Amino acid sequence: MGRIADAAVARLDNAPATLDDLAGHLARAGATRAKNPVAAVRTALRTDKRVVTLGDGRLASRAQALNRVVLTSQVSVTEHMRGAADIDGDFAPLTVLGVSGAVLPTDIRPGDYVVARVADGVTGRIDLERAPSHLEHAAAEPSLVTAVRRRLADSGSSPHDESRVRLADALCDVTAIDAAAFRRAGRPLSDVLRDAGFEVHLGWVAPIGTRWGALTELEIEALERGVADHLAADRPVEAAELQDRVVSLLRRHLPERVPDARRRLARVLARAGRARDGLSVLTGAFGFGDPEDRYEACLLAIRLGDTVAARRWAEEGMARVDGPGHAEVGACLEDLAGDLDAQATYRGVQEWLPEPLDRVFAASRLASRLVAPHRSYLVGALVEQAFADLDEANALMLIAELHRLGPPGRDACLACASVLEGSAGHAARRATGGARSARRAWVQGLVSAKPVEAWMTSPASGSDQQHLIVAIGKEESRWAPLIVVIDQPELGGAVRDAFFLNDLAEPRFRRELLRPIAELGLPLRPIVVDQAITLLAEALARTEARGESLPALEYQPVVARLRRFVLPRTAQGADRVPADPDR
Repeated sequence: MGRIADAAVARLDNAPATLDDLAGHLARAGATRAKNPVAAVRTALRTDKRVVTLGDGRLASRAQALNRVVLTSQVSVTEHMRGAADIDGDFAPLTVLGVSGAVLPTDIRPGDYVVARVADGVTGRIDLERAPSHLEHAAAEPSLVTAVRRRLADSGSSPHDESRVRLADALCDVTAIDAAAFRRAGRPLSDVLRDAGFEVHLGWVAPIGTRWGALTELEIEALERGVADHLAADRPVEAAELQDRVVSLLRRHLPERVPDARRRLARVLARAGRARDGLSVLTGAFGFGDPEDRYEACLLAIRLGDTVAARRWAEEGMARVDGPGHAEVGACLEDLAGDLDAQATYRGVQEWLPEPLDRVFAASRLASRLVAPHRSYLVGALVEQAFADLDEANALMLIAELHRLGPPGRDACLACASVLEGSAGHAARRATGGARSARRAWVQGLVSAKPVEAWMTSPASGSDQQHLIVAIGKEESRWAPLIVVIDQPELGGAVRDAFFLNDLAEPRFRRELLRPIAELGLPLRPIVVDQAITLLAEALARTEARGESLPALEYQPVVARLRRFVLPRTAQGADRVPADPDR
């Protein structure tokens, strides 16, 4: 079908044709060998947006119909402020060519007229410039009005529906068969149609006085579906262009929905590799005082490595939390601010950490600094680093020194007992005397960590890989996210990779992890935790049987963490985990 459609569009790029003539041409050219070429071509072009059915029944290529067309529009105050022309009024026909925005010339002022020239109908390239001082009536204006009336008469709307037609389709009726129609700067099409008793709204034409509310909702829903489809197909650039148009439409017609759409635009821009542009979208809205904007800005600032700005905006956001409506974002901001502080402490301890041979002698100071960051995942990372380059003798000596400290070293011993494996881990557990209660909540998060919830993508989601997500319960209702990628066709259900992310408060977990995954077209379904652990163990066994290694081992001891937090501490459970080459 795709091959037939491409061949049909290539033929229509020369001139409109009837379905019978087009099918005959493609059959003679060998583009289709169907017994019924007409039915095959009709099926191939049924949903192809590159083709339009003209008012006389012929098929035309939109690229051919709109090539070299010149459209005129008057610049509004809002457009001037944004520096870009709206693509839903007089410029609406350009959207069928894939055009989603038009940057205004720098010398344009509100009330001025600009013209958009379609330089290439196939690629959708347009040139935007100031309109001539005098805008003439185009000779094809009556033909456009006639095309609108004919399409309205043929629309077949029920008595309860208000008739409307797409401006692009009516324009193509004229321009596809008249190579000179609307190829010179003239009046805006909305002015032409207004004189005939019609109005233009979001690219549609209907009699003046039409109620447009329901149509506005439908158009925005269609655009939002387009954004979701582009994201699912890993086309974030195209998704960002459509989302920008969503924001523009909402700003004029449904302003109460703009904040959420603007924040989604920022996220999509970041996914498209334009994190700084996304951040500008958010900081430009700070004047509205919505803490949600500062929260999203914090995330992008962290992504860009600017933790100073992120911490400042987190504080500003918390100051703007007002009432129960902001309770969730307030919890997210508080957790994010605390995490940034903990990470700063963690980096300080990293810089202080003595050389391996000196750590035993620095045990008293190390005991307090190992547990200084107020996040269990950072305490665990410090323990891993403090013992990673120690030989067995020094590791055991350090555990003994921490134990001799008594109460000041007790939480450090508990952290070591929860993190370390081998002889050092056994020594730490003996030093704690089997205790399971820590004085510090963030150490207790290591001691009592266990899987609490799990999700998995559906095998029918269209991807060759399944994603398993397990939430490991930590201190103060935070969750440590475990992400597991299971490859079905290539590795036969083995784990391609598995890794842990930083601990998150539950609302952040859902916002920053589950929501983006769903936006990428990977719908998640909750599964029972025991089922998730069984699936993980079986997939890891396949990985081990294949002799594969997890890529995440290059930057985190994921195997040890799987044994520690997820899989049962039994010989059978340990055997299911691929060997850690560093242990």
